[in-house]
Amino acid sequence: MSLYLTPLVLSLIILVVSSSEVLDLTMSFSNTTRHALVYMLMTDMNSVAESEGFLVVYPRGLEGAQVWTPLPAPGPTYSLNAGGCCPAACSKGADDVGFTKFLLKDYLPTELDLAFDESRIYATGMSNGGFMTNRVGCELSSIFAAIAPVSGPLMNTASIAWKSDPFDCEISRPVPVLHIHGLADIIVPFNGDRLLSFPKIEDSVEGWASRNGVPSDEKWVTSYENGDVSCSGVGSNLNNVTLCRVKGGGHSWPGAPGKLCPEGGLFACTKDMVATDAIWEFFKDKTLFG
Repeated sequence: MSLYLTPLVLSLIILVVSSSEVLDLTMSFSNTTRHALVYMLMTDMNSVAESEGFLVVYPRGLEGAQVWTPLPAPGPTYSLNAGGCCPAACSKGADDVGFTKFLLKDYLPTELDLAFDESRIYATGMSNGGFMTNRVGCELSSIFAAIAPVSGPLMNTASIAWKSDPFDCEISRPVPVLHIHGLADIIVPFNGDRLLSFPKIEDSVEGWASRNGVPSDEKWVTSYENGDVSCSGVGSNLNNVTLCRVKGGGHSWPGAPGKLCPEGGLFACTKDMVATDAIWEFFKDKTLFG
């Protein structure tokens, strides 16, 4: 295993797993109040990548994010332009979609000489990183085989709270989606926030089901239940959309290690699901071609 820190303006941390095979690749977008390194430790995705054999790329957003939290966010803060959130990246029009495409099509394979399976590229992220995950799922649907946002809906509308960068979510193919969200999240509320233009999570997820061609009257089927976590979904492997609700869950990454998964407060975190394991289980049988 090797970790690379790149000299790019939007710094990267890249986990490279030793293998003679061409590996899958996961882009993992961090939240605004954490450096990509801290976010990497919180998700513990490197452990799964080592055992399962895939590459992970952690982009770091633009420094100087403007964030809404009930308590002041410790600096430094970073943001990604996910459309309706978050400043300063969205207010400055940072081209994070273009940057993501550049990484996958040029920088990683050419400059770093990393070989990966282009039919098995995935995206995940939390909060602002979850918003960004939704955006690349929309605008780079020909690249990402599946996405898994945590605590972050699709933000493609203008916000009245700050200067935003709205976009149209138009996909070229169905994009399987796994969304994980705490029902007690007050930073990105499950039932939305009109001031910040955060949509209701169910509306965001149902929007994906509609884009993926799932009939509106299809019944949502429970796929996972354990303690405070309940997941249900619609569609087939090609266009599946699944929503995992975390009862009592705050703005957190379920199953994060140690103190990064507190029992209560704003970031109340459950151990009834390990989000990273669930995400990889969702990703691993998805490809661009079915």
